[in-house]
Amino acid sequence: MILKGRKINWIATAVIFLLLFTGCSNSSGDKATVKDPASANPKATLFAYVGAGLKDPVTELAQTYEQRTGIKVEMTFNNSGALLSQLGTSKKGDVYMPGGMPFVQQAKQAGHVTDIVGPIAYHVPVIITPKGNPAKITKVQDLAKPGTKVVLPDKGATAIGQMAFKTFDKLGITKDVEKNVLAYVETAPKVITAITMGQGDVSIGEYSAVVNNKDKLEMIEIDPAVNEIEQIPCALVTYSTQKEETQKFIDFVAKEGPGVFAKYGFKTRL
Repeated sequence: MILKGRKINWIATAVIFLLLFTGCSNSSGDKATVKDPASANPKATLFAYVGAGLKDPVTELAQTYEQRTGIKVEMTFNNSGALLSQLGTSKKGDVYMPGGMPFVQQAKQAGHVTDIVGPIAYHVPVIITPKGNPAKITKVQDLAKPGTKVVLPDKGATAIGQMAFKTFDKLGITKDVEKNVLAYVETAPKVITAITMGQGDVSIGEYSAVVNNKDKLEMIEIDPAVNEIEQIPCALVTYSTQKEETQKFIDFVAKEGPGVFAKYGFKTRL
């Protein structure tokens, strides 16, 4: 009988031990599955469509915003027309920031954007030539002279190209200029590259680009009476799934943008 009692006591002890072990194991498992409140609400990542000629200032703005808020802004850079097409096809993203207001207006008419702020800065067309101005260009009308080698930004895809052709139309020299065009390039920065490499006598470019390449280029300002200047806007994409965070970034760009753009040679006042 004594042995049997001992056997029963041993079994009872083992059962109690097993129950205690199982309880501790479950408790530990519950703690392991508890989510950190911070990880449950990760910082948003915004996506912006940005004009190629605006890359430097907008990149700095995005980096500063991430440092201050923890919210990253991913970007794609291209000419304004290509970005508009991409936005219309994908129907995704948060911010649209092309080189000129007409592209934002097209986007708004198509239902791609809503809130628009700006001008953040201005796109100011200027005449650009290689260093030394070997073709002796002095005014816009010189682009129409026979034999002048002209490189221009694409008028259908870039804000600066659209502005240039509006000026040519005002002066009635569009057809003569077109006869002299060696190439149309798809972004404003590529205009600078072409002229720097001596692929043409002259082009129309953005004021800031020449300011930042003084050692390679010459600039002739266009008569204000005929020059076409565009506002640089920033707009909220209709398809954004995080409109509140996007609006905060756009407000930041509206406030801090002019100062940053000025650092990169853009005009922020006219």
